[in-house]
Amino acid sequence: MSLARLRESSLALDLAIVCGTALALGCIRLGAPSLWVDEAFTAQAVREGLLNPLDQYHSLYYAVLTPWTALAGDAEWALRFPSVVATMAACGLLVAVGRRLFDRRVGLIGGLLLATSPFLLLWSQQARSYSLVLASSVLATLLLLVALERGTRAAWVWYGVGLSLVFVLQPVSALVLLPAHAVAAAARREKLLPHGLLAPCVVVVLGVPWAVARAQQTPVDNWLDRPSLGTTTTTLLDVSGAGGVGLALAIIGLVVLWRSEVLGRSAWLGVWAFAPFALALLATFAVRPVYLDRYLITAAPAFALLGAVALTGIRVRAAAVLAAVVVAATAVGLVDWYRTAEDGNWRGEGWRDAVALVESRRAEADDVVVVPWWANPAATYYGAQASSVSTADAIWVLSWSEIGHPLPPSERRPLGFGEHRLVERFAFGHRVEAQLWRRQGVR
Repeated sequence: MSLARLRESSLALDLAIVCGTALALGCIRLGAPSLWVDEAFTAQAVREGLLNPLDQYHSLYYAVLTPWTALAGDAEWALRFPSVVATMAACGLLVAVGRRLFDRRVGLIGGLLLATSPFLLLWSQQARSYSLVLASSVLATLLLLVALERGTRAAWVWYGVGLSLVFVLQPVSALVLLPAHAVAAAARREKLLPHGLLAPCVVVVLGVPWAVARAQQTPVDNWLDRPSLGTTTTTLLDVSGAGGVGLALAIIGLVVLWRSEVLGRSAWLGVWAFAPFALALLATFAVRPVYLDRYLITAAPAFALLGAVALTGIRVRAAAVLAAVVVAATAVGLVDWYRTAEDGNWRGEGWRDAVALVESRRAEADDVVVVPWWANPAATYYGAQASSVSTADAIWVLSWSEIGHPLPPSERRPLGFGEHRLVERFAFGHRVEAQLWRRQGVR
């Protein structure tokens, strides 16, 4: 067998292992947890069709999801399965990136570390666009490596298209990815001319207008609090993988690269892993708060590659001990994730059970109200027929809240039941309650 065919067969085997792992982990209990509010927005969007996307961020994602749900339906597993496929693609693409940067072992181990990351599994089982953002960011990175290697006009144009795709899917994620790509390009600046300028031109034409249009929309995230030190630390530990062990692996990997004099790669991977956090925090405090976890999903592949470098670059005995720690920490994280369905879902929003209770006891009330009203898509998905305002004598209230569910008279009066009294309340997770309210003097 020729060397080229041997490489192709080994690549196919590695892709089968990594992608199969990502697919298997993603499909476990995929439909068990209830949809949370953001996923309910996805369900509403695909029901309304392509001509009426709900927001600029997720429009392309909705365009991909709509024909799929037309075939598979809009059950929880069907809405989430495309995210599993996107995660599987991201892990497979990282195998190719690891091979180009290092060797087969780094590619395979890096892909497995990414596929088994509890943080990545969380987003692979969500009916949201972030797994697609991850896949497009790894694709853009692979296209950059190809462009730097070949230097052709077509290669640079394709890289520009790939990076534009990240901008279209999530501009913030694209912006935090740029420093790493700039460092990689600078390390091989002799390859940039004459065709390297084509890529930014493509991004300016295809990606930047989308990002500008999104920035001109009314900010929807300005209600977010600025992250505390604890929140930032937790996010870094989650994104790095394996319950924080990934961060230790990344540091070891950087040391290994530095000591082996692979300075260009250590700088690139270090920026790819850590610069997104610095930029997100800068934007949070200088402009407005942004999500640290989901927008920084593009940093996860860098931590996986650095972890692979660590495991392949240290002494065999030390690597065996470290690998055992990684496996144990990953197993604990995965088990903990799969248990989240017991509380409705990871967001503490048991809409399925809440609506089921209300519908089973609908005869005890004259109406159903969802508070706040923007959470209505979640209740509607599970079959609730809710009103935005009601003056009925007896009302079931499906309440979403991060800080408790007091609903004082000042909040109830605009909704029509300010003089009612709370008769019963049932919690479905820590964010959703079903409450029975009756007018004073009515039994």
